Amino acid sequence: MNQESPTPSPTPSPTPTAAQRRHLRTARRMTAYTVLVTPVIVILWPVIEFVQTRMHGNPGWSEAVSLVLLVGATVCMGPLLAARMRGEAAPDTRLYVASVLLTWAGVLFLRVEVYMVSALSAWLSVMLHLHRGGRRRPVVLAVVTAVIPWIAWPFLYPYVSAGSFAVTWTGGVAMGILFYLGCTVSFRLWDIVRDAFAAQEAKARLAVAEERLRFTRDLQDLLGRDLTVLATRAARAERNVSRNPEEARTEAAEVHALARDALRRVRAAVSGYRELDLAEEVRSVAATLAADGTRATVTGLDGLDPSPAEASLAARVVREGGSNVLRHSDATRCRISFSRDPGTGRAVVEVSNDRARPGADTGPGGVTGGLADRVRREGGTLSAVRTDEGDYLLRVHLPAGAHPSPDSPDSPDFPDSPDAEEVR
Repeated sequence: MNQESPTPSPTPSPTPTAAQRRHLRTARRMTAYTVLVTPVIVILWPVIEFVQTRMHGNPGWSEAVSLVLLVGATVCMGPLLAARMRGEAAPDTRLYVASVLLTWAGVLFLRVEVYMVSALSAWLSVMLHLHRGGRRRPVVLAVVTAVIPWIAWPFLYPYVSAGSFAVTWTGGVAMGILFYLGCTVSFRLWDIVRDAFAAQEAKARLAVAEERLRFTRDLQDLLGRDLTVLATRAARAERNVSRNPEEARTEAAEVHALARDALRRVRAAVSGYRELDLAEEVRSVAATLAADGTRATVTGLDGLDPSPAEASLAARVVREGGSNVLRHSDATRCRISFSRDPGTGRAVVEVSNDRARPGADTGPGGVTGGLADRVRREGGTLSAVRTDEGDYLLRVHLPAGAHPSPDSPDSPDFPDSPDAEEVR
């Protein structure tokens, strides 16, 4: 029955890290800035015409009306763009229709044909990207918008010849194509980034599920034969109680030994599964902080020479401390230090950072509450304070002795029950 204990493997987090969220926010902002340039250009034309009209001493009421209508159209485009960046297939119909009607009405109040055609080109290049599904509505919108200048020409610009207006219209089409291609690149890049992060999260969740299945399978392999043998030997001992008491006592003693051995292996397997590698954890936390814009320095790790028990608990302290830095501060620097108390010889782990946010609870029930309970239960001490310089300092004195061994009855991971007491 010498079976190997399950070998733990690192379980990736199913949630994005701080660095990943930061990259995603950066990509979203870059896409938004690039796309929002086009609606700004739509508003720019009535502003230019209004300034020119006022410089010539004219009232400019027509340009003012156009500006108000086009501002309303771009305001309606805001939620539509946000929905498109969230991946929605179709825009909100009411906002879409409102933007269309306001834009068509707004350009008809412009007195310069070049400005009207340019405003329509910039606006249309964005509106055509709001549909991820069918193409019928975008095609209809593009055709009608392209025809509007020709419908308005005889009424609003009779002084412009047909040839000159055709040149202006062609230039507007070329401008619209350029704007459309620019928006296409921006939206396509955003879709790639968003899909990549979604795939990464799905991969992490799948890895977590696979790891849980693997550990369950390993535990089943570990316990299956032991439990079968225990059941068989216990039944044999029960049958021999009246016929052969001496043999029954021998069988019962062997059942007890088998049960204790099985319990020891389960405890060893779970304890090993939960072990953390200190050096790897320090590197991971430092890399995560650096990606989030926090400069991390590590001192004293090389000369610490911790026992396996100390290394496991120290790794948890570093992980919790790094998480607190990311969640509860806007830190630019973080220091992770390891040392030994010269008086007691106990290992000391410190995690400190600047720019801690005010109001964060640092007491036993706060952000370090779970870690404080674990450290206290295992015989260590934890303190979390704000220094005079305004830094946040997490200091943990690790227990002087080792953790309870996996096969010890006092292991906190497997509290004893009456049945376990009988096995002993």
